[in-house]
Formats: sequence, structure tokens, C-alpha cells
Amino acid sequence: MLQETEKQGSFFQFQLEGNFVGFLGKPGKIKYLRLAVGDREVEIKLAKNLRNSLVSDLRPGDGIQVWGEKELKGSLRELKLKAYGVSLISCIYQPKSTCNSSQSCPKKGKILLCQKSGCVKRGGKKMYDALQEGLSNLGLQDSVTIEVTSCQKRCKHAPNMVFLPAKAKYSQIPPAEISSLLTKHYGE
Repeated sequence: MLQETEKQGSFFQFQLEGNFVGFLGKPGKIKYLRLAVGDREVEIKLAKNLRNSLVSDLRPGDGIQVWGEKELKGSLRELKLKAYGVSLISCIYQPKSTCNSSQSCPKKGKILLCQKSGCVKRGGKKMYDALQEGLSNLGLQDSVTIEVTSCQKRCKHAPNMVFLPAKAKYSQIPPAEISSLLTKHYGE
């Protein structure tokens, strides 16, 4: 399903939903995402900040929503799509045997961490390292991912992050408090 929103110059905003097929690009350097929409397959160029963060998040068959800009190019009016955001709508089927009744399945979560210059200067790199360490220490590295984003429009309070799916926004969190936040949002 393609939704066209407001026009910005020669670009139009788009939102597309479908099933993830795979990535295109050289090994270790993905550049495009392939999306099955109905009986068609669409190639969408990924913004640089999305390329590495999506590799561990998506599996073929996952339902995803992609948004970004589309542009008509060339004399043949070729359509070019560039994604600035991707979110998981539904996971591929996982047999119930992967979880037994005595333990609950881990939640799938994502942390959006701003890594624009203002946030990096005010501790964004240390925040990223503390998040990775906290996820590892709590055994959440397989169920919660860190996605590096561009500006979250809260520069005065940098560094900034958002915990999904709760959409909880945090700023200027000392690295020592990261573990308690991770437990609060993604723990048992």
C-alpha cells in the first residue's frame, strides 16, 4: 500500500507496507531493501544511518512499514524511492516450541539513539556504548536493538533517545542509569 503525502520541492513523501524480502548490495555494505508489495517487488534505497542497523533486525517474511521520499527522475520519469525510516509491523512465524511455559518470550524492542553532532558532542558515543553493554549484561542483545538516528529535535537536552514500543523519550541520562532503564522497559 503506497500512500503519498505532502509535496516537498521535486520530492514527495511516501509510506509503504509489505513483506521484507532481503537486502541488495555488496557483502557488508547493504544499500537497498527489497519489499514485496502484493505481487510486485520494490527496491528502496536506504538512508546511510539505516543500512547497518537493520541487518540484525529483519528476517525475510517480516511485515514492515517503510517511509521516506520518492522522486521522479530522468526523461522517462523513473521513480526513485529512498527510505528514512523502517518499522517492524509483524514478525515471521516462530513455533511455540521456542518458548516453554516456565519462561516468557523476550519482547522485541528498539532504542532510537540520536547520533547527530550535537548529541555526539554531549555524550552520544558514551551513551551508545553504555546501551550496548547494558543490553549484553542483561541478555537482551537478541531482543532489543539500537538504531542510530539523525536529529530528534531536542538538541538542548542532548544526548537523546527513544525506547520503543513505549515511545518513552529520555535525555541526558547518566550511563550508570542505563541498566535500570533497560530493565524497566524490556525486563521481566
